[in-house]
Amino acid sequence: MRVSPRIKTDLPVTLIGRDGESKATITDIGMEGAFIGGHIPSSKVGEILSMGYHLPGYIALEQSGKMIRKEVNGIAIAFFSLDASTKIKLWKFILENLGIQNGCPYCGEHYEVLPSICKTCGWRLDFHLPDYPEYYEKTYSQKKLYSRLDHLEADQIWRLINFIDAELLKEVGSERSQEFVGISDTIKEVFSKIRKVSTTDLPTLILGESGTGKELTALAIHERSTRKDEVFVPINCAAIPETLLEAELFGYERGAFTGAYHSKMGKCEQADGGTLFLDEIGELSPGLQAKLLRFLENQLVERIGAQTVKKVNVRVIAATNCNLDSAIAEGRFRKDLYYRLNAFTINLPPVRERGEDKIVLAKYFLKKFSREMGVSKVFAEDAVKAILGYGWPGNVREMINKIRRAIVMSDDDFIKPQDLEIEIGGAAEEKEDTLKEVRREIEKQKIKEVLEICSNNISKAARMLDISRPNLYYLKKKYKL
Repeated sequence: MRVSPRIKTDLPVTLIGRDGESKATITDIGMEGAFIGGHIPSSKVGEILSMGYHLPGYIALEQSGKMIRKEVNGIAIAFFSLDASTKIKLWKFILENLGIQNGCPYCGEHYEVLPSICKTCGWRLDFHLPDYPEYYEKTYSQKKLYSRLDHLEADQIWRLINFIDAELLKEVGSERSQEFVGISDTIKEVFSKIRKVSTTDLPTLILGESGTGKELTALAIHERSTRKDEVFVPINCAAIPETLLEAELFGYERGAFTGAYHSKMGKCEQADGGTLFLDEIGELSPGLQAKLLRFLENQLVERIGAQTVKKVNVRVIAATNCNLDSAIAEGRFRKDLYYRLNAFTINLPPVRERGEDKIVLAKYFLKKFSREMGVSKVFAEDAVKAILGYGWPGNVREMINKIRRAIVMSDDDFIKPQDLEIEIGGAAEEKEDTLKEVRREIEKQKIKEVLEICSNNISKAARMLDISRPNLYYLKKKYKL
């Protein structure tokens, strides 16, 4: 029984080995290897050979393989790991030439109508579905692993399982399911800190630019903690108007203010037993900072208009993209609240500082979104260079949006730089910097005009600009107004 569909063919191939170059013919080819017919001089089993050949309808391919068998009429080659683009081309070529309409190419079972799954060997036979190459590769790898396991003793298998648990899952196991991937030292340090703080109830402060995954980090901590079976309650402190934020956090009683027709439980109370995630904590007003500090100290919730308090048990994780040290120096953030929140700190690196993680992330999202859209796409070589050379000012959020758009815009199986709207050589970053400067100038002028209209009344100006007062204070200092 085969574990790789193979086809008969007649492809000229150039072989390059230790003793030079020779011409031959590929007579049989599959995803994992090929049989090359003819007299191959000076070749030995185990020798590494480079192959150059041309698939009809595609550009010339170059790859390496290991000679695993030598026969009178030729040699068998096992391919080394193929890159994604070569896999796609080779798979399409094999499909076009399989020639088996009513038979399983794995076990040879014949059917009047080819089913989606072979009843004899269990392989899927719906070859033309977009996810088939991925299914094939995973299933083939599993079958190879099972064949190796048959020759291992029980204690050897246990050692293998322990190795996987200790060396692989601890680094990128369940983080992948949360779009939290990476191999760089900086992101591995983040994973390590998540695992360490998850076993405690320490208040945790997550620092990072917008789009770096602060909420994902908080959720990863919660899911690995003893509170994982309880609720995870997030609230964005910058997205809710200041006048409503206190009610959202602590709740209110019926009749506490105009429009309070019924009582409402706040986020702090909803999170009882679980985790409360306070995003953009740097945007809290001084008054709410004081109330939050009191809550953190005694875990007592007092609803607006209530005569009693309620004791809760909440683990608090906070996050911000602000420089809290500067905010404290400028009087915009309480030092005692900072120390209360900062029992344990996790700094999330921006994508531009994560090196090879750029392409790891990009390939992860391309694979995920391609599967969702029912297509099969890979990055062209120049797209990989563009991804690695781009600064990603919007971090992971920007990458997600660009890759989704690229899948829609690409005309074939290959994502190109223009599909991603990224230019090679830094031109895109220069344009982004210029655009940021224009935006800053417009923002500065707008704030200046509103302050003049409001006679420097911060409350009125903040309402007109639809931002919080602390944020307006910060912008005033930033632009020296």
